[in-house]
Order: sequence, then structure tokens, then C-alpha cells
Amino acid sequence: MSKKEITIELEQEQIDWLAENTVDFQITDESKAVRILFAFAMSELDSEEVFSSDNSKCLCD
Repeated sequence: MSKKEITIELEQEQIDWLAENTVDFQITDESKAVRILFAFAMSELDSEEVFSSDNSKCLCD
């Protein structure tokens, strides 16, 4: 599988959580941590649940 660079926007709370878990789990960098999150969501979770209106709210509002 090839990698492609993308740009995403995150809230500061999300950035802090990602950085903390990257350190806590000794992951090489935040990019790798995001790929782990995607792989987990894609293999373990129901897309309809992930993207339901109950779960897709901005943390800042």
C-alpha cells in the first residue's frame, strides 16, 4: 500500500491527545499514529456508527 500526503485540520484538543498518545505508546510520529487510528476504524468499527450525526460533531462547538 502506498502512502500519499494529505492535510487535515484538527482542534487543539485533538492535537494534544494525538501527541500525548504518540509519546505514551512510543509511536514514531503523529502521522503513524493517525494511520493506526484509520486502520483500527476501518477494520474494527461500523462506518455508519463512526460517521453518525451523534459522533461527527466538532469538539469546539
